[in-house]
Amino acid sequence: MSAVSTTQKKPMTLSVCGRHGRQMTVLLLTTLLLAGCAMPNLRPSFMRKAAPEPVVALAAEPTVDPSLTPRELLTARLVNSRAADDAVPGMTVGKLVEFADRYLTCDCAETRFARAWQRTADGYLLNTHSAQVQPLDFRCVAGSEGTVCYLREIDRGANLPVLTERFMAGSEFIRFIYQNGSKCERVEPCPAAAVPSK
Repeated sequence: MSAVSTTQKKPMTLSVCGRHGRQMTVLLLTTLLLAGCAMPNLRPSFMRKAAPEPVVALAAEPTVDPSLTPRELLTARLVNSRAADDAVPGMTVGKLVEFADRYLTCDCAETRFARAWQRTADGYLLNTHSAQVQPLDFRCVAGSEGTVCYLREIDRGANLPVLTERFMAGSEFIRFIYQNGSKCERVEPCPAAAVPSK
């Protein structure tokens, strides 16, 4: 009996605990890692903060040149009375401005005719670069056949004391602009602008 007692085996509990302990440790670490990755949000929905929406910069609206003829006036017919034998063809507001620009170019002016358009209750006012001409008053009506406009009498300024010279009928102004803007009598080039000295 003594031989049996001397060869006793080590208790199995230590080796089994060691192997199971390592497995338990690995299982515990894996569970903690996975739990940390997908942590449930236990806050009520009213306490959750929404991510701020990215700020979108609004595109700046293009600036409109006030000297440009409004689109609806480009094709608006001028209905000022013309004589039956008048050589001036029917014109639009856009064509009138074009002929006025040509007239100024022929005169070697360095500005355009139109300075700014202003919408009114029943048409448009055209402020010009001309010192003599007060704003041109176009009364316009849009109809089924397009927009038609009437150019009212033009005040050429208080510097003309004789009233018959100071005021000009719209039809006379249209005729003058057509005759002087449809052709240019100038054959020599415009003088070059003076170069400022340094």
